[in-house]
Amino acid sequence: MTTRRDFLKTMGVLGAGTMALNAFPSCSRKKDIGLQLYTLRDTVAKDTLEVLRQVSDIGYSHIEPYGFDGNFFGIPAIEFRKITDDLGMRITCTHTGISAQNADAYLEAAQKAGLEYIVLPSPMGRKTETADDYRRMAGEMNQIGERARQAGIRFGYHNHAHEFTSGANGVFYDILLQETSPELVCFQLDIFWIIKAGYDPVPYFRKYPGRFALWHVKDMDSSGESTVVGGGNIDYKEMMSYAGLAGMEYFYVEQESYTKSPIESVQDSYRYIRDQLI
Repeated sequence: MTTRRDFLKTMGVLGAGTMALNAFPSCSRKKDIGLQLYTLRDTVAKDTLEVLRQVSDIGYSHIEPYGFDGNFFGIPAIEFRKITDDLGMRITCTHTGISAQNADAYLEAAQKAGLEYIVLPSPMGRKTETADDYRRMAGEMNQIGERARQAGIRFGYHNHAHEFTSGANGVFYDILLQETSPELVCFQLDIFWIIKAGYDPVPYFRKYPGRFALWHVKDMDSSGESTVVGGGNIDYKEMMSYAGLAGMEYFYVEQESYTKSPIESVQDSYRYIRDQLI
């Protein structure tokens, strides 16, 4: 297993030689900086419009809400889309408890919101104790992905650390990658969580090129907690050099713990990415 220390060492050795080869896949999207609204979870559901205004004022071009059930924070999808359009932001993706049972209704609402991606943020109660459990989940993901494709939307899966548990048949996360069709299912790689689990993202980019259309970007402090991008020990300057190999289309700032207010943290991450990464 690759440790976080090994990862950081590897990035320093490999990154410089691949910078030109693995540039961003789309120059038009290079300037896009997205925000996962879970970062502002303490306020966004209480005063949605004001929080969205603050996010727009900072400069974020697109957002990723969470908890989508046909509505965003209790606001119908089509109305929420108008709010974000008026603020000059797009809703490119959302986290949702989508399943084979509710997929059609959720995807219909997602179309109204103009979503490009819809993401399952975790197993969401599905059994994940064995390799067979992950194979069953992959089968359902293929089903959802096919229906999403028919709706003109891409379906993806977001990891935490637990998917990197090893069983008799290898790492469970690899089962999801191997048992899902690249045409139906993409992956939203949470850079923080894969490193937290002790794994190096780069071999995954090389083994499964083009599968990681979405990224969650948050940094890791010396205690292993999330922090503002640029304020921790993940070298995102090197990480971004692998965006083309990974197939990354959009990335979203996310943060789960803070040393200052969440909105200040969101602003600091934006400024670092704007000034240092893109």
